[in-house]
Amino acid sequence: MLAYVSFAEGRVAAENAMGRDSKIDYQAVPQCIFTLPEVASVGLTEEEAVAQGHQLRIGRFPFIASGMAKILGEQRGLVKMITDQDYGQILGVHIVGPRATSLIPEAALAMKLEATAQDIIATMHVHPTLSEAIWEAALDVTGEAIHFHSRRH
Repeated sequence: MLAYVSFAEGRVAAENAMGRDSKIDYQAVPQCIFTLPEVASVGLTEEEAVAQGHQLRIGRFPFIASGMAKILGEQRGLVKMITDQDYGQILGVHIVGPRATSLIPEAALAMKLEATAQDIIATMHVHPTLSEAIWEAALDVTGEAIHFHSRRH
């Protein structure tokens, strides 16, 4: 049902036909809904992660606190990052808001590389951009959000 998954599967099939050992990581397939606001996610939901036995740390960042979202006049929505409490690995990222479908590949790459919130934090994000919302959600996982005061910490 997803053209980009079909494209990847075709590429992998062709590579395997040529003797490579190619695979697709279906755990890191972004899901996108092209609405206003846009919706995108990758990985586990909070409920799925708990059902699998993970203890969680969750970070959120609302677009209303984003400078670029203000510039664009699109301040609805947020980024939610779900991480494993023990290992810090990013288990899922969910975005509702401006350009969510363009932002989700950063989260998919992070998950593919088994990155942690700390890895996202250590990666410079340009200011002002919408991608800072992913960085800020990672900061919120650790209780260090800069542009938004989380009530959970």
